[in-house]
Amino acid sequence: MPRYYFHVQDGDGRDQDRVGTELPSIHEARSEAVNVARELCDLWDDLPPGALNTMAIGVADETGHIVLTVPFSVVIK
Repeated sequence: MPRYYFHVQDGDGRDQDRVGTELPSIHEARSEAVNVARELCDLWDDLPPGALNTMAIGVADETGHIVLTVPFSVVIK
């Protein structure tokens, strides 16, 4: 089963996921990225207005290449 890494990206750089998660497909990885973004939005609700609009979850494959990006803006309430 492939392993995907969920990196938090913002304007200053990237917080790397060094452990990763085994998931059956890229579709499952996208769902997981949306869930991670949603959870982080809830945790970081005290950030300045608009701060989350510049952030995203970059999903990398086992080779380290970003295979998809989920902007936090897709889950902001």
